[in-house]
Amino acid sequence: MSKIINFLPKLTGCFALPASENPTVEMVEAAYRHHKMHMRYINVEVGPDNLAKAIEGAIAMGWVGFNCSIPNKIEVIQYIDRLAKSAKIIGAVNCVVIKENELIGENTDGKGFIKSLETIVNPKGKNAVVFGAGGASRAICVELAFSGVKNITVVNRSKKRGLILWNWSTKIQRPRPFLKNL
Repeated sequence: MSKIINFLPKLTGCFALPASENPTVEMVEAAYRHHKMHMRYINVEVGPDNLAKAIEGAIAMGWVGFNCSIPNKIEVIQYIDRLAKSAKIIGAVNCVVIKENELIGENTDGKGFIKSLETIVNPKGKNAVVFGAGGASRAICVELAFSGVKNITVVNRSKKRGLILWNWSTKIQRPRPFLKNL
């Protein structure tokens, strides 16, 4: 019996602006090749003004999912059918799975950090220090709290931005996180 050749790989990609600066395409394409997955990853320049059309196009073309990068991580939430717990708390989505025309939003930034950390130490019951108060730090704080850390210390250059993350973190973790201004 002859092998059937399929010239239509499953599609994934990233909606970002600018997309040309996003190296994820190289990493994902290499992973697809390594694991012999019949898939492609495409960087697409899309900002918030065209995000709805891009999502409609991805669904119409049969994409199985996409990443969102700056400036679309918050904007995409209005188009999501179901948000994962961490994405709901973080208020940002960087990974969308398209399953039976349903959009499932996830934030994987903090999960990747925790997975890496757990190769060295189990964070449960430990004290954690997070440097910075941006989006990735927010995601990491959420996942640290889910992992059962005892305390989170936020260290940031700007007191104002550090306080925003600190105040926000108190809603998901007890005892209160500690803010250290540089």
